[in-house]
Amino acid sequence: MFLKLSKFFLYASVFSVVVVLSSTFFPFIGGKYYFFRTAIELALISLLLWWAFEARDGELEKRFAKILDKPIFLAVSAFALAFLLACVFADDSAAAFWSNYERGEGGFQMLHYYAFFVLLTVVFERREEWTRMFQVSLVAAVGMIMYGVVALLGVQGFIAAPGSGDGGFWSRLFSNARFQGSLGNPAYVAPYLIFSMFYAFYLWFMRKNGSRLLLNLGYGALILFFLTFFVLSQTRGGFLGLVAGIAAFFAYVIFSAEQKIKKRAGAGLLACIIVGGIIFAFRGELIAKNIPGSRFLNISITEQTAQTRFWTWGSAWQGFKEKPFFGWGPENFSTVFDKYFDPRHFVPGKQTETWFDRAHSVVFDYLAETGLIGLISYLGMFAALYYQFFRRRNGEQKMQSDPHVRLPANAMMPARQSSILRGLLFALPVAYFVQAILLFDVLPIYLNLFLFFAFALFELSYIHERQS
Repeated sequence: MFLKLSKFFLYASVFSVVVVLSSTFFPFIGGKYYFFRTAIELALISLLLWWAFEARDGELEKRFAKILDKPIFLAVSAFALAFLLACVFADDSAAAFWSNYERGEGGFQMLHYYAFFVLLTVVFERREEWTRMFQVSLVAAVGMIMYGVVALLGVQGFIAAPGSGDGGFWSRLFSNARFQGSLGNPAYVAPYLIFSMFYAFYLWFMRKNGSRLLLNLGYGALILFFLTFFVLSQTRGGFLGLVAGIAAFFAYVIFSAEQKIKKRAGAGLLACIIVGGIIFAFRGELIAKNIPGSRFLNISITEQTAQTRFWTWGSAWQGFKEKPFFGWGPENFSTVFDKYFDPRHFVPGKQTETWFDRAHSVVFDYLAETGLIGLISYLGMFAALYYQFFRRRNGEQKMQSDPHVRLPANAMMPARQSSILRGLLFALPVAYFVQAILLFDVLPIYLNLFLFFAFALFELSYIHERQS
């Protein structure tokens, strides 16, 4: 019973993205953190009660033994430790650990993200459990979108995007006001939906042969649904990330899959290039006519938003040089920004952004706030993931070519599923990281990032565990 309760609270935790407390000072922020932390704490307590009263002797230890030596687990643990050490050596340790009501991303929250990751790796031992987690995540993503839709309908108590206007529903939905859903910031919607589309693709391609046509159409429709609101968020960093992820997926499949799948992937890549080329050729007209999503095409390093990021990155770099090892501490970037303020942020007579509490880039954020130690540990998570990724792929190829190795019938996925899944696993970190170069991590993104690393640990260790 207690183990089931732990799983239940882990499933429930992903619904934190839907929580909006209009009575709080930051309605899109505080409630999400309260809900997520409570769910993770209850999941942990339930697991401990299971270990104390229901588990067989040594069962929890055996579960931990399966993951403790895995590169992904070690790398995520190192990142969490480096983050907490940065809190200890921070300019303001209290702010670094406890954060504030506006952000909430201090060391205390990182402990919950890490507990979430560890609980997932320990509690979820079967593919069916991961399938259910992805299904629940898709329901949460739909809930996030539906909150924004209901808000645009003008329902009392639901907060719409600023500048949505007083026109009809469709005019508000497709207006210049970027879609923010229940996340409160359209910049978070795009990366969140990138993860959601990955879950939908995974479930689609991992379905059993002979699945119902309605189920197949449902996943396809869901992906188009997410893509629509991804476009309506008009987040250029997310767009660049998605393009990079798609390119990485096709590139991996083309160079690694069997001949039949290579041809299909090549055709798909060619179609994307042709469509992208046509859109790019007519980008001027699309921007002039203010077509929804045309903001994606208006990308320039000379634009004001790009320039403010460069100036802020300069301030972050100066802060890093002063404290290169553990940085200024999480949630302390505002101190760095104030100390190394670039006066170009202020333009007399114009409405400009003159204060930032984030560098708007995970690279410069971690560099300034957690130093070189923190940034290396952050990048180390991706290095460990790809190390395990290629190790498993090479291991599978050797076992398939060795006539003396007999594998269980269910130890290997069909070639089509295996190629697609590996391509998705390869591409998602690329999509996330490219968009993260222009943004920073918050709960909706962190939650999915740690969820993905936990799943990758399971998936990339699966073949080895099944044989042992």
